[in-house]
Amino acid sequence: MFFMEIRKLENNDINQVIKIWTNSFSRNFDKPINPNYLSDPNSVTIVMSEEKIIVGVATLHIIKKLTRILGLIEDVAVNEDYRGLGIGKKLVKELIKIGNEKNCDKIVLSSSEKNSKFYEKIGFQKNELQMVIRN
Repeated sequence: MFFMEIRKLENNDINQVIKIWTNSFSRNFDKPINPNYLSDPNSVTIVMSEEKIIVGVATLHIIKKLTRILGLIEDVAVNEDYRGLGIGKKLVKELIKIGNEKNCDKIVLSSSEKNSKFYEKIGFQKNELQMVIRN
């Protein structure tokens, strides 16, 4: 096994990341790329890589409200060949650290019921009910 590192998403990672998201969630991730995404200071996507292989990815969106700052963790996914190695946990903990550095009052995420125990082990608590409209 090679050395794994956590770093910010780079342009040449995008195709691998989209493949991980598409395999983990749905084909909705296979859409045109936002060309301004990598330069947006309020969206931080980090990856864990082993050599040139992206093995995990997670995103933190910073939402600046009128009087508070909210961190929203989304799109946490690990390449299926690397699951069970603690990669997702390391990525989420790194995003929590970044959220704290950016003065987030709270950090939230949505989870499926089957993944909720994973997030509870990291320190998240079930709080409110999420509702969604998909277009």
